[in-house]
Amino acid sequence: MTRRRFLPEYVSSFKDRHGKERLRFRRKGFAGGYFKSALGTEDFRTEYRAFMDASETVGVAVDRAIPGTIADLVARYFATPTRLGPTVITQSKVRSIVGRFSEEYGKLPVAWVGFQHIDAIVTAKTQRKMVHTARGLRPIGGPVAAGKLRKELVRLFNFAVKLRMIPTNPVLLADHVKLLVEQRSAGYHTWTEDEIDQYRARHQLGTNARLALELLLWTGQRRSDAIRMGRQHIVDGRIKVVQDKTGKVLWIAVAPQLLEAIVAMPAAKNHLCFLINEQGRLFTRAGFGNWFRDKCDAPGSLNARRTDCARRSCAAWPNSTKATKPGRRCPVTGKTRRSLAIRKRPISAAWQTTQLASSRAGRCRTVQRG
Repeated sequence: MTRRRFLPEYVSSFKDRHGKERLRFRRKGFAGGYFKSALGTEDFRTEYRAFMDASETVGVAVDRAIPGTIADLVARYFATPTRLGPTVITQSKVRSIVGRFSEEYGKLPVAWVGFQHIDAIVTAKTQRKMVHTARGLRPIGGPVAAGKLRKELVRLFNFAVKLRMIPTNPVLLADHVKLLVEQRSAGYHTWTEDEIDQYRARHQLGTNARLALELLLWTGQRRSDAIRMGRQHIVDGRIKVVQDKTGKVLWIAVAPQLLEAIVAMPAAKNHLCFLINEQGRLFTRAGFGNWFRDKCDAPGSLNARRTDCARRSCAAWPNSTKATKPGRRCPVTGKTRRSLAIRKRPISAAWQTTQLASSRAGRCRTVQRG
């Protein structure tokens, strides 16, 4: 009986098709390979130490999508981020919607999907249900979510047609999401003047909560833009805003109420933005939304979601004929509001000098503008 030869750990031997003995190194998480030197030689020991001391390890293999399935289609769709949208925020939203669809139906072949399946999936999405999250119960689904899902599925399966995975887009043959009369909503409640005064009474000048309200109220910008505004952006009585979502450059006149809230804030060191969180850092988009929601829900404040910037703009600038927010499209004409946002017109004489009482210094301070 032939005695089995000793081999180092993780080394195995076999004979190739020519009858020659080959030695192979295989260890989980390490790069493998074949030895070029004979067993027992110094060159073999050098190669073995090189395999054992390899700094770059190989990751454990993961399950790959089966070609032709929805998971395979989604993986190809996500390969080019710009295909999902022009901004990172839009891309993350689209990735979330399509990703959840892939998690549930990823194993199905794309060729098997018909319009009747899309109708069933979208109809199931219209049913609103509550799920537990870190911030409590959160609604999932609903008619609006179903409409967004159908919209993204149209783009996804159009991409499948380009890849020649299917001849036609089944989503285009599916029905649109239709709302019943009792399902239609008037949208978020718009704050009234009394509610705005109630919030101001709860959050005095000199606080982040008050400054956040005035920024949103008098600029009409999204939260992603409000958290990036700072003193360095104010030039000649206007605040410069480069919208994060659209990339548009806006020059918005600084209202006296907003200027008063800015001056009342204590000087922030090493920060260029107006709004700073409790840890002394800049807000994130989601963090600011959650923080402002808590301020609105605070005792003595109010539980509301939307401030009416259009009403404020018409009252502050009577020459404006469009009741839309700066930089937004008018729902009637479809044109972007430019009279206040983009064109840098001269500011009236009343705006040249604004005198504000500084409670901290105990004296009157004059703010020169323009």
